[in-house]
Amino acid sequence: MIDALLVALFLAAAVTLGSRARRGKENSLEDYVLASRALTLPLFVATLVPTFYGGVLGIGEFTWTSGLSNWTVMALPYYVFAALYALFLAERVRVTPGLTIPDHLESAYGRSSALIGAFLVFILASPADELLMAGTLLSHLSGLSVALAMVLAGTAALALVWRGGLNADVAANRLQIVVMFAGFALVLPFALKAVGSPAALAARLPAGHLSWTGGMGAWKILGWWLIAVWTIVDPSFHQRCAAAESPATARRGILVSIAFWMLFDLMTTTAGLYARAMLPTLDSPTLAFPLLADATMPVFARGLFFAGVSASLFAALQGTSLLSAVSLGKDLFGRLSPTDEAGQQRRVRGALAITGLMAFVMARLVPSVVDLWYSVGSAVIPGLLLPMLGVYIPKIRVAPRWATAASL
Repeated sequence: MIDALLVALFLAAAVTLGSRARRGKENSLEDYVLASRALTLPLFVATLVPTFYGGVLGIGEFTWTSGLSNWTVMALPYYVFAALYALFLAERVRVTPGLTIPDHLESAYGRSSALIGAFLVFILASPADELLMAGTLLSHLSGLSVALAMVLAGTAALALVWRGGLNADVAANRLQIVVMFAGFALVLPFALKAVGSPAALAARLPAGHLSWTGGMGAWKILGWWLIAVWTIVDPSFHQRCAAAESPATARRGILVSIAFWMLFDLMTTTAGLYARAMLPTLDSPTLAFPLLADATMPVFARGLFFAGVSASLFAALQGTSLLSAVSLGKDLFGRLSPTDEAGQQRRVRGALAITGLMAFVMARLVPSVVDLWYSVGSAVIPGLLLPMLGVYIPKIRVAPRWATAASL
């Protein structure tokens, strides 16, 4: 009960921060979607780090199942592609006119490419995996069914960004990044005390769990690296870069964020290995982190850890919900039936509800976080990658009809 209460208090604080976030004076669509392009370096990092690292229970699932290979396929490739994005794309995204990926596609290839891009971004940004993880965590804490817990989690996330858009998202992110790091820093000493030294940990892990490949073949590893190209087309990267106060802030912000992700990956991978050592059999590996906390931590500390896990999950859930709704309400519906900025904002808010419903359906159909990543990534990334690169690197830009064909 205390654990659930602490998580509820944290979520209430995040929603309150979001609902009280100040909007720009002009109350424009640019302010709602890009926070008036005014993100400073600290705010850029504070919002990108937790939003892009929303799959924390999926990381626990993968590490419990496959060991250190989690770092090989879920961490290293994302550092590489994030660095490439920072060095070659971030500043170009910031200076290109338009608010969203479909806006940029339209400027380079025309309306058809923008419409297809809007649909693909809507699917790619779907918060289905974050909703599944948030529902799983809340169900574990409260005893509610996962389905009902997902409804409650989705409602809280949508309420947070409903009025303020990215401004509200960033306001909550400032709290969420602190709590997520604090939570995982707290669980590790308890896990170490329960299992013992790294040597004792290694002795209790299955054979191959300390292998960098985890028994995966080269083609499987290559497949996961190709999924990591997700970074290049990721709408949250694009939105934060477009919202930065300057091109230099966009580039530096990603590079600083990589350092934060490295530290967080070190903590989550270590926690996942301790979870496997402590809990060698699990019916649901997605619950590896919560069950590790149950097995090793006292009540109050455990509640703080759960708040840390929920911070990462809800940061991504609210952020991707907004992105998916913008793609549907502004970029797709707005092109099919044009309206003024006020009308587009109303459509985005309406699309938030559709986004939540679609995410719920996807999460129920594919109730595995890792499977959702693989399915969505492999289906959508190929259709966005080449057209997007052509927007920002004119030398490789193809004719509009070929860009449209590539998206299909």
